[in-house]
Amino acid sequence: MSFQKKLLAFAAVSALSAATAVPAMALENEFHGMFKFMGYQTNALAGGDTREILLKDAHSGFFAEQRARIMYIAKANDNLKLVTHFELDTRFGGIGNRTPTASDPTTGYKGTYGNDSGNLDADQLTLETKNIYLDFNEPNTGANFKVGMQPWADAYGSLFLLADMTGAIGTKKIDNFTGQLGWFRYDDNTVANAVSGPGQLTADLIVADGKFAINKDITVGATYYNIQNDTGLAASGNYELLHMIGVNADINVGPANIKPFAAYQFGEKNAATDISAYMMGAIAKVKAGPGAVNVSGFYLSGDKGGTNNNAFQTLTTGTTYFNPANMWLLVRPNQAINTSTSLTGNDMTVGGRGSMGVFAGYEGAMGKTFYNANVGYMRAAEARAAEKKSIGTEVNAQVGYKIFDNLTASVAAAYVFLGDGLKETGVAANRLSGYKSDNTVQALGAADADNPYLFNVQLSYAF
Repeated sequence: MSFQKKLLAFAAVSALSAATAVPAMALENEFHGMFKFMGYQTNALAGGDTREILLKDAHSGFFAEQRARIMYIAKANDNLKLVTHFELDTRFGGIGNRTPTASDPTTGYKGTYGNDSGNLDADQLTLETKNIYLDFNEPNTGANFKVGMQPWADAYGSLFLLADMTGAIGTKKIDNFTGQLGWFRYDDNTVANAVSGPGQLTADLIVADGKFAINKDITVGATYYNIQNDTGLAASGNYELLHMIGVNADINVGPANIKPFAAYQFGEKNAATDISAYMMGAIAKVKAGPGAVNVSGFYLSGDKGGTNNNAFQTLTTGTTYFNPANMWLLVRPNQAINTSTSLTGNDMTVGGRGSMGVFAGYEGAMGKTFYNANVGYMRAAEARAAEKKSIGTEVNAQVGYKIFDNLTASVAAAYVFLGDGLKETGVAANRLSGYKSDNTVQALGAADADNPYLFNVQLSYAF
């Protein structure tokens, strides 16, 4: 009898296991990802080292790094899926596990010390979480919702923000209109304010976006971004309240696609200072011959006095991009791995001075060979005291070959002719500095500075 009970119990457990396994077996499992190898010979990036890179006879060396990304999507049906995305970064040889001290020759290094599987014998923890979010279509409203840690980019060439963020966003399409409403929390109980509990000192971004397709060639849009920053300002942005309203368009005219945009910001930097700032720009691509001509430009307002009240505000300093520029050094590069460092320390506002840039290039392909060449110029919008505004002019080119459908190899070169703002001979007061939103000095300019250069070899696999 005891044996029979055990047999029945085993059968019941087996049946229950089989029943609960049915939904899992019905899942559609998707795997995507990429692997990228990068080798650099440069005097300007140094693998994330943000020491002064423009000094005369600046250090120059070769380093290599790699990035792998793995995406797993658990798809229950066409209306419901879980998206997960992970990243593994490694510099060849590692980045060490030491802390700089007064006796350490690396004192002043402002890069990242810690685990890196590129160290001898590997065996380090380097897995980073990029995204984990639920993506579903709600059956009653027909709206799409994404809830969790997800990527988000603004409608302005990522001049305000391009980042992975935690929050929720809903999208609904009605005829020719597409609307979007979202909430993101990008700071909750920072280290500086650790005495409080979660949800007490926070920073939130509210997003409202609408687009209307007038016809197949013209789409117009408008956005409203709102930031409520209650963290105490020290660790999260440099304003208490920010409103940003903007308009944009996507226009096809013959062989050209043009995307103009403009936005205005107002709000409170603190109890005594109001914000009044703006930005504008355009991105264009024109089909020409076997490829296309790319032209883009932007203007971010700035102020002369250092209060930043008239300076265009980004969400956080050091995370701004303008990928349409196709630059390697003037603007934070869109191809780099751990070397995402531009000549302005990744701060497109140039410490509150604002900036402007114009860029042009050509891209094309012949069979399995692809190529592009670009030129760009940047300067500060405003200067302080005797400062010069010019940041520099970059020229770059890249040639690649498609080895397989999803494997490419390429080589690239970039060179910047520094402007007087970063290379004013012998006159320190004329050189730009303070590439931080709080205006603390981080001098990048230097007398008789070397012009930055970069050579890159790349191997890229996507699946």
